[in-house]
Amino acid sequence: MRKSSYKLTVRGYELDSFGHVNNSVYLQYAEAAMWNFLKVNGLLEPIKEQGLFPVIMESTQRYIHELKMLDEVRIDSELSCTSGIVSYKHNIINKNTGLVACRVTGKLAYVNKERMICDVPDELRACLESEDNNAQ
Repeated sequence: MRKSSYKLTVRGYELDSFGHVNNSVYLQYAEAAMWNFLKVNGLLEPIKEQGLFPVIMESTQRYIHELKMLDEVRIDSELSCTSGIVSYKHNIINKNTGLVACRVTGKLAYVNKERMICDVPDELRACLESEDNNAQ
């Protein structure tokens, strides 16, 4: 398992008519955290060079506390690889209160240009199996 954190601020256009973050935006936050994970771990270029890209196969959201405009957010991510499947968990946390606003969990696969599912790239598998969990 490998961990990372990503920070952002809630923007006004992400709110619904009740003044809190729209449910679909949490998925965007989770995806931004996933791309950040690949970036900070030096995995974007190797995966692009292989002509692969991640595709979310399954995703579940659990809403716990609301986020509102200008809330500072930290997304703590954990990724692991078991039997050729990459699993992820993103805890979307309100930095001011320390409360988890939403938990997004799921699985992803890697697909090539022909849209065929491929093995998890070796670089990603090695990263997820390493002991260094301090990526930021």
